[in-house]
Amino acid sequence: MLIIEVLQEWYKNISKSSISTGIQIETTDNCGWCVCIDLFDTAYETKNFDTVCVRKSDDNWFKCIKENGLFKGCGGIQNLEDILNVFYCWIK
Repeated sequence: MLIIEVLQEWYKNISKSSISTGIQIETTDNCGWCVCIDLFDTAYETKNFDTVCVRKSDDNWFKCIKENGLFKGCGGIQNLEDILNVFYCWIK
């Protein structure tokens, strides 16, 4: 399954909750990405997640954490797919 399909299905399922903030994908001022996925009222809200931190170079890096009921990932300009794949691997 393509990661975009995973996100679409995730959002379809959580959008039924009026409290959810959904999925946010933003660019950062240092030419990178920030992803925030609301886990509220899902099976993953209380599921353990081990922080993932990869740094290959100044431009090729990403870090994913779970805090306060949110999956958060930040990374370099070429690492959006890496961040989303960490999320996918965790929820599958």
